[in-house]
Amino acid sequence: MICEELKSRKNFVEEDFIELRDSVEGLISVIEKYKDMEKDSDEYITELKEFLEEVNLTLEEKKITDRELKNLNSLRESYFNSHINSISEYAVYDKNDLEKTHKVNKEITVAVSRFGKILYKITEKVMYHMI
Repeated sequence: MICEELKSRKNFVEEDFIELRDSVEGLISVIEKYKDMEKDSDEYITELKEFLEEVNLTLEEKKITDRELKNLNSLRESYFNSHINSISEYAVYDKNDLEKTHKVNKEITVAVSRFGKILYKITEKVMYHMI
């Protein structure tokens, strides 16, 4: 019953998932822009693009299956904790231009923070409705 109510709420998919999609796209864009400064960038980009595909599929279908909805709670623990932590540790370094290094890392931090906040917001909503 709760899952049905959540799946039928347009704002859950259309607002939160659009915001999630935009934040993932923004994070990918920032990492791609400066990927030449960090050797492991391609791994982060690939991982985020796979996640983005799942978000886009959810938006395209305009629904979330019961299983996916229940898994969003564990998504917070598995995806948020492991991936956001590794992404939040992502940093670049240019020994010849410390000002650029600082500017780029601040931009990355802002994008990671936006991504983390919306992912947390979605999973908190799910947890609230599942109790």
